[in-house]
Amino acid sequence: MAERRIKNGMRDGWGLRVTSVAMLVGAGLTAWWQSPFDAPEPESTGVKSDTTVEDVDAAAFTNANVGDCLTWDIADDGTVSNFVVVDCKQEHRFEVAGRVDLRNVEAWIGDFGDDAPEPDQDALLQLRDWVCQDPVVAYMDGKLDPSGRFVPAPILPPSTSWAEGDRTMLCGLQPTAPDGSPTQVSGRVKEADQANVVDVGECVALDDSGGLLPVDCAEPHLLEAVGVFDLRDTFPDRTPTIEEQNEHLNEACVAAAEEYLGGEEALYQSTLLPFWMSIAPEAYEAGTHSVNCWLMKDNGQDGFASLAGSAKGEFTINGEPKVDPPPRNPLREEGDPPQQTAPGAGAPTGTVDGSGATGY
Repeated sequence: MAERRIKNGMRDGWGLRVTSVAMLVGAGLTAWWQSPFDAPEPESTGVKSDTTVEDVDAAAFTNANVGDCLTWDIADDGTVSNFVVVDCKQEHRFEVAGRVDLRNVEAWIGDFGDDAPEPDQDALLQLRDWVCQDPVVAYMDGKLDPSGRFVPAPILPPSTSWAEGDRTMLCGLQPTAPDGSPTQVSGRVKEADQANVVDVGECVALDDSGGLLPVDCAEPHLLEAVGVFDLRDTFPDRTPTIEEQNEHLNEACVAAAEEYLGGEEALYQSTLLPFWMSIAPEAYEAGTHSVNCWLMKDNGQDGFASLAGSAKGEFTINGEPKVDPPPRNPLREEGDPPQQTAPGAGAPTGTVDGSGATGY
């Protein structure tokens, strides 16, 4: 199976407790096919945001119906307010996929009775992983890319409602940025491209989990985005194979890199290589359709060199200034022997992990 060489950001999302105490950022997802009794203890990301929430606002959340899109305001001091249902065409933070009565969840029968305390963070994560998966996947008609930008998330009733016996939990989908942090989106998830891409000109490093982490291009990074391509424009009526994607992106990413830097000669002088990560067929069929084209530097050991500074200006490679490449051979005519590539460049490749780099 073809997979991305560099996986997208943390598959976290938020587990939301709409209370007057806190909105918790969820920890790492556990495997979907385990039972809650076999599940490992959730690993905390260490990210938590203490907030104050108006219960009157929270009521709009817990009364929302399947298909509703929800949003809220977050002040500079972390205060959360103005929970409202909005038209899904507007920017929002959550799309409701299901309403669950926690009293009826088989694995937790008896755990959420009248006198039960509100679930703590670990329980909230378990509810997200083991209770929200089915309604979310069903809502998406089975088409949800687990490596895409939309992640399952639960919302529990406000504290006052919980105390009065409300055991309703909303399960839904939350958009995330490439680093896994919650963001906003316009439009319904079913109609959206689930690809987690960055804007042209952004640079990315790897976080501790191996996910893409957008950083300032002045900071050490591995890749700089030079293009974004929706493969449906080229393959409008079918799922392209990895080989077809690589053949198309081999040309498209070189062209994007040349345009980004100012021409063919500028790309050659940069000593950087166009690079891309193709999409696994199952991810494509689930709703991920776009890819980034990048610039990278091969470290000579099937890996990436560390870059600092934008490729459009002065930059270093592994902390050292760029070494100018040798003069280019004249463009060859038909029948001439192939010209040599710059040091560190390789022939066009389409590897088993679905990535490619073009020697230049």
